[in-house]
Amino acid sequence: MTEFIARTVYLAGRLDTGEGDIAAWSEELEAQGHRVLEQWWKQGRLPKPYLDHGDTSRHAANAMIHAATSSDVMMLFPTDDILGAAVELGAALGSVETNPQKEIIIVNPWEVRQSVFYAHPAVTAVRGLAEVRAMSWYKGLQ
Repeated sequence: MTEFIARTVYLAGRLDTGEGDIAAWSEELEAQGHRVLEQWWKQGRLPKPYLDHGDTSRHAANAMIHAATSSDVMMLFPTDDILGAAVELGAALGSVETNPQKEIIIVNPWEVRQSVFYAHPAVTAVRGLAEVRAMSWYKGLQ
């Protein structure tokens, strides 16, 4: 029998694929036994412009990058205007060198403006959450 192994997960972007919202997906992952890092959607909107609120913005940026790099799984829900999430994707890709077991998943990137980095060898592109639910890490299996 294979032992369950919980993963740490970081979610970036907006889940708007008609499959629910990012908060519900986070709750589902945690109900499966995983831990979702830096749940930014629970913290409310950051004050803008970001540079005028440097202390708050610096803390948030640092926490999000740390979660993107330290997580076992980073999931991106892309849109055409994912500015910050693109930076988080870059940080996650950069962390693959020191964590080759890291999983980076991009959910439904065919409907939006794509980045060449979606084809990076460390990235798995899926058409929806059903494909994620079928992955061994979701079930906590090695």
